[in-house]
Amino acid sequence: MKILKFPAVIVAALFGFLTLFAGEEWTGVVKIFAVSSPPNYFLPWQNFSQQSGSGTGFVIDGNRIITNAHVVAYPTFITVRKPGDQTRYPAKVVAVNHECDLAILTVEDPKFFDGIKPLELADLPPMQSSVAAVGYPVGGDNVSITVGVLSRVEPLEYSHSGKELLGAQIDAAINPGNSGGPVLHEGKVVGIAFQGLGESQNIGYMIPCSVLKHFLEDLKSGKVDGFPDVPFDYEKLENPDLREYCRMKPGQSGILVTSVPEILAEQVPLKAGDVVMKVENFNIANDATIDQGQGKVLYFGCVFWEKQLNTPCRLTILRDGKEMTVETKTVKIPYRIPNQVYDREPEYYIAGGLVFTPLTANFIYSAWRNPGNMPADLAINLGKPRSRPDEEIVIVSMVLADEVNLGYQNIRAIRVVSVNGEKIVSLRQLADLIDRQKDGFLTLVLQNDNKIVMNAAKVKEATPRVMFRYRIASDRSTNLTKPLVFKK
Repeated sequence: MKILKFPAVIVAALFGFLTLFAGEEWTGVVKIFAVSSPPNYFLPWQNFSQQSGSGTGFVIDGNRIITNAHVVAYPTFITVRKPGDQTRYPAKVVAVNHECDLAILTVEDPKFFDGIKPLELADLPPMQSSVAAVGYPVGGDNVSITVGVLSRVEPLEYSHSGKELLGAQIDAAINPGNSGGPVLHEGKVVGIAFQGLGESQNIGYMIPCSVLKHFLEDLKSGKVDGFPDVPFDYEKLENPDLREYCRMKPGQSGILVTSVPEILAEQVPLKAGDVVMKVENFNIANDATIDQGQGKVLYFGCVFWEKQLNTPCRLTILRDGKEMTVETKTVKIPYRIPNQVYDREPEYYIAGGLVFTPLTANFIYSAWRNPGNMPADLAINLGKPRSRPDEEIVIVSMVLADEVNLGYQNIRAIRVVSVNGEKIVSLRQLADLIDRQKDGFLTLVLQNDNKIVMNAAKVKEATPRVMFRYRIASDRSTNLTKPLVFKK
């Protein structure tokens, strides 16, 4: 008889999970059914057709159901089902943070929670520890378990939002439908399954419980503030000549500050040329990492991400060869092109068939599918901080054909530089300028130095006609005042 041999870590994992599922812990893993209607950022006055999907969630204390934000984005109707019960209970979103791809649901019917044992949260175990992803992958209605090990912890771009936060790689498969499910170690939740790696097999990623705990702590204030950013650009100091140039002594290490957004100057007491050597009590290595002990070498920015917004963070810096300690506030960098946003309507304004909108990540993925496909004169703004709080890149996204805009109808996704000689910094400002002009010529200068010149009175006369022709109910999104509502 052939004897099968398995690695010890897998044997331990299987034994642990057989023990786990002999108890009540698995009752807290639920299947989520979501119907959504996402907006169309290319035609911002309408939504895409209704679509359905499913995911996984798990119950924690307080009858709260944790899942991924992308499972319940743009919800119109949500139901959940628990193991051993064919009933689908209506649920609602009570809190969401799309940055970290996490959401909290609740079910109003108290019967849903009968017999459910809430799952406990725990910190990440050591590398190569056994873990199991539990959920409801597409193709079945019963709970599924895939076993693997924790193989890597590092900064990761969360595909739902584009935000970089701490993530953990496991070699347990994460399939569609697993999203939002718990990843368990010794019966406790150490992460939340949320994305895979392209065509790779048996490589999945989970959100560490430290990120979930940050989200839960953030909610205690009554609103979601989100996660801080590293508030400066920097260069690694791995080159010895560069370290000497920065007047660093042997044995000192750190990173070189290259710039600080002007808009954050009051909150961030750093300047170009400073060397940041420590963040809180952690020494920063020349490769921008910190050693948290027990073999955990992480990107120094994780210390910022662990803090709540608008809280102090202590830095040890070298300025002009002198070591000193400064305190900065944890802040968000306001970017000219924001990361993807959800659960809100797109912003737009229509005048004479010209459709204006801010350039956002949502529009980029709608129009070009990938930032790498967008025009260079727009892409140059990616990752650039705003110079003022309301600064936006306003574009003519398209032109809805009418006699008033003859000759301009092939314009697509071009930035508006000015209106009647006034530099454009926001969609609201542009709408106000056009609204206020009653006669004369309306002159728009575009990024490519071309001009759009139209008779202002004819523009106002044409707008309701264009709205009627294209079945558009309002000439602007609801966040802009004084809407012109279409009447037949």
